[in-house]
Amino acid sequence: MLDLILAQWLAATAPAVAPAVDASLELRGVAEQRVELALCFQGSGQRVRYRLQVRSHSRAGTSRSDQAGALVAGATRQCPLRNRLGVAQDGQISAELHWWIDDVEQPLLERRWPQEEDEAPPALPPREGEVVA
Repeated sequence: MLDLILAQWLAATAPAVAPAVDASLELRGVAEQRVELALCFQGSGQRVRYRLQVRSHSRAGTSRSDQAGALVAGATRQCPLRNRLGVAQDGQISAELHWWIDDVEQPLLERRWPQEEDEAPPALPPREGEVVA
């Protein structure tokens, strides 16, 4: 009986777990020597702060940009950053997202372009009726 009372008390006094915020950070090639960067959030009313650092490396040198902001993540997906970047033929781009939900730091998100072979997303299964050679 005491265990049941203790369990109920712990459940009642435990801090509420905030619903998750879906954060997406994408780097994808859209044309020769052009890469699109997209940072998007979706949630249910949480306050989100973010700081994004983007680095571009090539034989010509390195450039770095930092962007930061805040928003309320709603049910509609919001993309506060959507940029197209020029990249040299031998260039590489890396992006690091530091972000917080209601002032609680979240795991770092990192993306690189071009992706390493072992980092490539899994292939999608063929569509119905699609022939794969």
